[in-house]
Amino acid sequence: MVRIKRIPQTGLRIQAAMESPQRIVVNTNEKSLRLDMPELLGGTNRGLMPLEALLAAYAGSLNVVGNFVAKTMDFALHTWDFTIWAEFDPRGIYGLAKVRKPILVVHVEARVTTTEPERRLTQLRKTLAERDPVHNLLKSAGVRFREKWERVSPNGSEKKARQKVRASPRRSSSG
Repeated sequence: MVRIKRIPQTGLRIQAAMESPQRIVVNTNEKSLRLDMPELLGGTNRGLMPLEALLAAYAGSLNVVGNFVAKTMDFALHTWDFTIWAEFDPRGIYGLAKVRKPILVVHVEARVTTTEPERRLTQLRKTLAERDPVHNLLKSAGVRFREKWERVSPNGSEKKARQKVRASPRRSSSG
């Protein structure tokens, strides 16, 4: 089991420069990311839309934090993949209505290749939800989550494990 003694707090910093009204380039010290809109909305479709980047950040955070949690739990995590999509209300962007919560529900479908039993996968999911900063940011904004986590046998046959871990919709409290 991994033990952490002390981790200093760190700051995060990016720089962003507009390339056009629909496109921005984001830079850190050595890396860059282009956010863009589809051609239909005036962009060039050469990058992720900003809300797609948010969902990508959530997938990346689930992966990184989840692997750390799995390691601290001695959880046999072989691989996993995520499909994440959001129910989004665009009326606020277009000025058609005041929209307090533009992202209503985030759906997470995870396929987890592991030999662990269902109860351990449930424990991993619970701990991951508690520790993942992007999950908690979305949750504190009042976003609801609908999740389906599926165990897959690691024997290479892609035969789905008989037991599936399905979460009932979790409602997040705001405030």
